[in-house]
Amino acid sequence: MHFRMKAGLIAGMVALGAATAPAGEAPVPAAETSRPGVEHPCGLEKACAIGKRIYRAKPPENWDGVSPLPVLIHFHGWKRVSSHPLKNPKVLNAINHNGALLVAPEGLSRTWDFWERENRDVSFVRAVLKDVARRYPIDKTRIYATGFSFGSAMAWRLACDAGDVVAGILPAAGTLWRQETTDCPTGPVNVMHVHGLKDGVMELPRGTDGDPRVAVDLWHRTNMCSREPDTTVTVNGHQCLLWSSCDSGKEVMLCLHEGGHIVPKGWIRAALERAIRSYRLGEPDEGASLEGRPQRLSEPG
Repeated sequence: MHFRMKAGLIAGMVALGAATAPAGEAPVPAAETSRPGVEHPCGLEKACAIGKRIYRAKPPENWDGVSPLPVLIHFHGWKRVSSHPLKNPKVLNAINHNGALLVAPEGLSRTWDFWERENRDVSFVRAVLKDVARRYPIDKTRIYATGFSFGSAMAWRLACDAGDVVAGILPAAGTLWRQETTDCPTGPVNVMHVHGLKDGVMELPRGTDGDPRVAVDLWHRTNMCSREPDTTVTVNGHQCLLWSSCDSGKEVMLCLHEGGHIVPKGWIRAALERAIRSYRLGEPDEGASLEGRPQRLSEPG
């Protein structure tokens, strides 16, 4: 499934191959652990390094420094950097309200390599999560991913190729292309996707008859859902098509709004709240999923 992009985005795609960290972003290793009363590692001032690449992290306000944290991975948009989510009020409101650790990887050349399965970024995110688990007490059964635009498409790629590490994704305004020829080797994943009907940058995929359900066809197949949604629900004021009786036990949700290429105000907070309440991986073996070894997942009873 192809989507149209504005000329600036198309030009930016040519630069995908660069493999150096952005200028001015010197990787700075942080302490092995984070303790109450000390500066947390991987923040705005000092990024954490994974080889020549970097990521940042921010715990929620009023965290006690001990309790295990759900994790929200946020993939920045095209030509953004990892510091952007740590300064974004929408993102900060979401993690503080829901008591989650924000993890913000940084894409090479300020973009993401989500186009094909053979890419550099899924393995990078696995390494980031492994490093985060060294530094913070995280709840590995509650790791979620979101992102905007190219970052949204990267959340899709992560779920498709590393569904063994995320309990669900909450992306906005970006999908994988050629969904009809894409398969997800790590199996079903819970999905809450939001998209503007007037998005002219990364258009909402539609069927030949304009059917917007085509936008999540990949997840219909992967999660073994019927063609027709089970019901319609409201999330953050948006009408959402919900497939809740999929044979896999995972659900698919497509939320639509009348706007363009945006993250709707309140979406990340509301979607993360619902995800933490509803989506959970089966208890993983210590470190197993972060190393990329598939495992059997189950919903809580």
